[in-house]
Amino acid sequence: MKPPEQIETERLLLRKPRMDDAPAVFSGWAKYPEVTRFLSWRPHENVTQTEGLVKRSIDGWDGETNFRYLLEIKESGELAGMIELRLEKETFKVSFGYTGAYAQWGKGYMTEAVRACIDWAFQQSGVVRVYATTDVDNIPSQRVLEKAGMQREGLLRKESIRPNMDPEPRDCYMYAIVK
Repeated sequence: MKPPEQIETERLLLRKPRMDDAPAVFSGWAKYPEVTRFLSWRPHENVTQTEGLVKRSIDGWDGETNFRYLLEIKESGELAGMIELRLEKETFKVSFGYTGAYAQWGKGYMTEAVRACIDWAFQQSGVVRVYATTDVDNIPSQRVLEKAGMQREGLLRKESIRPNMDPEPRDCYMYAIVK
């Protein structure tokens, strides 16, 4: 049930990353503390670090579980962010995580990408649950998930480490949508 290398939406092309995307990923979001605040990695100090992220993203496509897409805006070719589909051991569920390009915040691109990933997942035989977690303080991410039709199911205490905020594990909300 490997996802396709491209998923098209009205305004976006979700596509497999390429090494030449690294400068745009770096300048679009990887270098910004305000973007990486709720992520599990620190802001990149140079494009070489971002090249490593892009290489790992490309290499992930050779595996069976984690598939990162870059969100390319059809109209301009600019990148609006990244979303990762995660195929779980239990084949009835799929999860995802994402980050958006700073200049593209508030334009609805991430909600559009989340909906596309949910739609793809529910087209797969046996998939009945799609879920994501988000930090309790990440209000914009909570809004994205809710606009995409997901419901907050509960609080996961001490769930994730956000090194840009706190060295201790932080609480997260679980969001899901079911078929």
